Amino acid sequence: MGSNIVIPVIIIAVVVPAVTLWAKHRFKDGVDDADDLPIAPSERFTSNALRELESPPWRVVYEIGADRLGGIGHVLIGLSGVYAMQTTMEPLPAAPTTEPDARAIGRAAVARAELDDALRRCALSSDRLVTVHWGVNEGSEIAVELLPDHIAVDGRSLDAWLAGAGPDVLTPAQVDLAWQSVLTAIGRPDPLLD
Repeated sequence: MGSNIVIPVIIIAVVVPAVTLWAKHRFKDGVDDADDLPIAPSERFTSNALRELESPPWRVVYEIGADRLGGIGHVLIGLSGVYAMQTTMEPLPAAPTTEPDARAIGRAAVARAELDDALRRCALSSDRLVTVHWGVNEGSEIAVELLPDHIAVDGRSLDAWLAGAGPDVLTPAQVDLAWQSVLTAIGRPDPLLD
């Protein structure tokens, strides 16, 4: 009878307080960690679309936390360059009819600044800010250049846009190095180490 009662008592003495503390922290105190927050639907749609891309040549840093890289949601790296990606549920905007505003160009550059800081470690920089739109696209365009180096792309046509993204400007080794630099800059493990 001695060991039959001692083991359950010890389990109760250890497990019940541990579960109670965990439940109190999780349910009463709320979520303290930004990584535990739910991901916006547009971020998930973009993540799913990017997962369809062939790897290599494309390397992707998925679902970057809002407190990392200045709010860039994903980074897409391929032979045609490095793309800082934001997402929205808004429809694809119409092509601008006026000259670009210097402040708007500056805001687009600032949005990519933390990514460029991370890429500076490997002597690279991002090529464009890409805003992926998941709202209903009334037109037939798959992409609209909003500003120099800032393009809006219909999320449903992301792969078609990437097929014509431009000439190769990076080597496969530079693609891997940029991918490694971005991942380690946001605190994820180095993917190229064994």
